[in-house]
Amino acid sequence: MNILSIIIISVVVSVLAVLVKQNNPAYSVLLIIAFAVIIISVTLSYLISLTDNIVDTVNSIEYASEFLKILLKAIAICILSDLASNICKDAGNTTVAVCIDVITKIILLSLSLPLVDKLVEIIQGLFNI
Repeated sequence: MNILSIIIISVVVSVLAVLVKQNNPAYSVLLIIAFAVIIISVTLSYLISLTDNIVDTVNSIEYASEFLKILLKAIAICILSDLASNICKDAGNTTVAVCIDVITKIILLSLSLPLVDKLVEIIQGLFNI
């Protein structure tokens, strides 16, 4: 599926969601969630090939696999939480969306702690501390 198809389908779903929202807001949210699931499943093939290319490229670096796992997890968390947050905002649940954003930041912080530890170790090695 190319980008033009995705754009056209996105516009059609957006217009349908607005029309459905006038009569039944719950179905509008369900339509948007279904669309998001379909788009994510379509883009997974692109993400898998991209991930394979990145893994092949960085396999020669000593700590790359460890860092790459953290990076890919962080990217996935950011994409999925942003999608969930935006769906909640569209449904009128701004408070839930803000909670998702805060929880995502805390999870990303805890996920990045091994990187900070390794960075401190490298700096200590440079200065022979």
